[in-house]
Amino acid sequence: MKQEQQQLLYKVMRNFEGMQKIEVFDLLHRMEVLLYYAKSPLQSDHLKRIISSDMDRESAVDPFGFTILPNGNFCEFEGSNDWIHIYKEVKRGLSRWNPIITYYFKTKYAPLELLKLSKKNLLENVHNTAHQEEVALFLSVYQISKKDRDTGKLLVLTLE
Repeated sequence: MKQEQQQLLYKVMRNFEGMQKIEVFDLLHRMEVLLYYAKSPLQSDHLKRIISSDMDRESAVDPFGFTILPNGNFCEFEGSNDWIHIYKEVKRGLSRWNPIITYYFKTKYAPLELLKLSKKNLLENVHNTAHQEEVALFLSVYQISKKDRDTGKLLVLTLE
């Protein structure tokens, strides 16, 4: 690594002093998503606009997938549509034999948050959005983790 790059890295890392590593990883992930949407060369006014818009771009959920959950277990991508991505927890150790499957999700309304897929979390996440009524109606009829018999796909992914 060049001397200049080392000095820049030291300067940046000093800003993280005293923070927990998980907070730094979260911040770095947010910076990575911000850079994904930013134009090159970087300009502060453009970056401020992206940050203030909450990085909610058109219909896309953020382009970065998750592989490790906050509890340390791995997850695998289960499916998506234009506003939601769903992940399934891959259990390890003794919990591997637990028959309960845990799902997590993120939406275009909160693209950096990975939340446990529950009725309450999903309703809170889509509150005051275009999908609020459709999701509420779906949840009044089906359980959140209901799957299609033929395809095995979660029914919540059929919501457009």
